[in-house]
Amino acid sequence: MIEKPKEQTKDEFVHLHCHDEYSTLDGINRVDKLPSIAKEMGFPALAQTNHGNLAGSYQFYKECNKAGIKPILGLEAYYTIQDHTIREPDAMGERYYHLVLLAQNNAGWKNLMALSSRAYTEGMYFKPRLSDSLLSQYSEGIIATTACLGSAFSKLLLLNRRDEAERLIDGHCDIFTDRFFIELQLHEDEEQQALNKALMEIAAKKNLPLILTNDAHYTHQEHKSLHEQALCMQTNNTMYNPKRFTFGNIDVHVGSAEWMSARASSQGIPQEALTNTIHIANMIDDKSYFTNIINHYPSYPLPIEEPSWEHLKILSKKGLTTRFGGIPPIEYRERLLIELKAIKKMGFSDYILIVSRFINYAREELD
Repeated sequence: MIEKPKEQTKDEFVHLHCHDEYSTLDGINRVDKLPSIAKEMGFPALAQTNHGNLAGSYQFYKECNKAGIKPILGLEAYYTIQDHTIREPDAMGERYYHLVLLAQNNAGWKNLMALSSRAYTEGMYFKPRLSDSLLSQYSEGIIATTACLGSAFSKLLLLNRRDEAERLIDGHCDIFTDRFFIELQLHEDEEQQALNKALMEIAAKKNLPLILTNDAHYTHQEHKSLHEQALCMQTNNTMYNPKRFTFGNIDVHVGSAEWMSARASSQGIPQEALTNTIHIANMIDDKSYFTNIINHYPSYPLPIEEPSWEHLKILSKKGLTTRFGGIPPIEYRERLLIELKAIKKMGFSDYILIVSRFINYAREELD
């Protein structure tokens, strides 16, 4: 008796390459909506990989926790094959490429923040860029994938420079060890299909794991037109211009596990590329994100018996009374207590007191 093929279930795939509104005028997934939608679709986890920034990470983290789905904090970084401080196109005439990075744990999250900061402060050339020297320095706790058609690997392969592409892949395997994955995408255009074929051959040759993504820029298939309109705003163009920048027939929505599996089968992509996304999700220690976070500003000098938040409360009440020349209206006193409570909860009392010293000194000097 022939055994029926195992059906793909919802918990055998995770979207690891997703853009939301923090990929400005490119991703139109709503960061406050997508986690709950992904949960309803049966996904156990979800990644955020916005272009070149981590701005929405904490909001995404909170929304995923609220929805009961594992958050995977990440970044689709801008990458250069030359030194990131060189501000000119490389030998292939490119300013930058794409590279997906995912934080495996809190150490990885801290390294992602360090990489993002140095990309902006040292690597800015049209985009904030990273290089292999930075990746080597901050690779701990980071999972990397070969990303999309915009990656350096893809560019080399599409130019039939496979030896160079393989050397670049080898270099990234050295940097990320067993945390480097070959990323395939489902787009049916000729370039992507040729790229998938080459990447699968390299993965087999080098015994590297495959993953499948849909590079999701919008939530549902019917949102494609809205995404195209966002691209028009980004490029200062109109939908009526046949030469405008467009994704064309590429469909980059948050596909269901069944949809992804069916498309993968029709394109000859092995099911392990889907189940490996679950393997990555299981590698993520999301509970460690944002732990051991401490304030790095100094403590405000006060007598040891007086807490900084108590001193701030005394000064604030005194200042409010001075402004009104007497007892302030009840609504102002209530508002002050709300603000003081928030400051105490966030641990910002010392910070506020330090800033007040700066401001008071400046006022005295101006007088």
